[in-house]
Amino acid sequence: MEMNGAVENYVAIENQQIELKGVTLLHLDEIRKWTRFMSILGFVAVGLLFLLGIVFLITFLTRPPMQADELGIFFGPWMGIFYVLFAVIYFFPVLYMYRFSINAKRSLVQINSGESSNELMAKAIVYLKKHFRYVGIFTIIFLAVYLVVFVGIGIAMLIK
Repeated sequence: MEMNGAVENYVAIENQQIELKGVTLLHLDEIRKWTRFMSILGFVAVGLLFLLGIVFLITFLTRPPMQADELGIFFGPWMGIFYVLFAVIYFFPVLYMYRFSINAKRSLVQINSGESSNELMAKAIVYLKKHFRYVGIFTIIFLAVYLVVFVGIGIAMLIK
C-alpha cells in the first residue's frame, strides 16, 4: 500500500523533534503570560456580553407593550439574542488561549525542573492552533458577511 505525499510529509514531521533552550524558553514564557492576561480579559468580556444580552432580553420582556413599541418591536429581543450568541461564539477562542497558557506554564515548570515536557508542550501548541483556526474561520465568515452586505447595499443603491 503506497502513501501519498501529504501522509509521507506528516509522518516525517511527526518523527522530528525540537529542543527549546535559553532565550526561546524566555520568549515562550512571556507569550504564556500575555496569553493568560488576554484570555482573562476575554473571559470578562464574554461575561459582560452575556450579562448585557440577558439584561436586554429581560428589560424588553418586562416592559408594558406601549413602552416596548417605543423601543421597536425587534430591538430588545434581537439585541439580547445577538449579544448572547456573540458571547458564546467568543468564548471558545478565549478558552483555547487560556488552555494554551496553562499547558505552556506546566511545560515550562517541568523543563525548569529537568523533566521532559514534550506532551504538555504539544498539548499547549494544539490549543494555540485551535485558537487561531477558530479566529481565522470566523474572520473569513465575517468578511464574507460584510462583502454580501456591501454588495447588497450597492445593488439597492443602483436600483433606486
